Parts: sequence; structure tokens; C-alpha cells
Amino acid sequence: MATKKQTASDAYIQHRKDITRLMLWLELELEKHRVNAKGQPDNWSFSGDLQLTRKQLIDALASISHSEQHEIEDLLSESR
Repeated sequence: MATKKQTASDAYIQHRKDITRLMLWLELELEKHRVNAKGQPDNWSFSGDLQLTRKQLIDALASISHSEQHEIEDLLSESR
């Protein structure tokens, strides 16, 4: 049986589906994290977790949007 060679389009579609699933999973994990943090309001490690995740998301957004990290940071600051 011949195996179909993956095309760039096929890979793009699969990666896009994976990213959608990962974003949904992240939202579920963020909610669990929120519940745990609410139970320990003086525990700074929860804030540290989110600080790292925020940085990683900014890095990912900068990569896919071809933006500079400081531009994303500025937009976040403006929206507060």
C-alpha cells in the first residue's frame, strides 16, 4: 500500500487543528489554575506561572504575526 506524501497544505491544516485544540486545552488548564490560586491567595507561585505563560504567548504571537514583542506589550498595556 502506497503512503500519500504529506503536502505543505496538509501539514498546515494539521498544525492549525492542533493549535486550536491546544488553545482549548490551555483555557481548561487556566480555569483549573484559577480555582487553585483562589484557594491560596498569598501564594505567589500562581502569579509566576501566569507570568511565564504570558511571556510564552507573547513570543508565539510575535512569531506568527511578525510583530515585535514590545509592540504586543504596548497593545496589552493600552487595553488595560
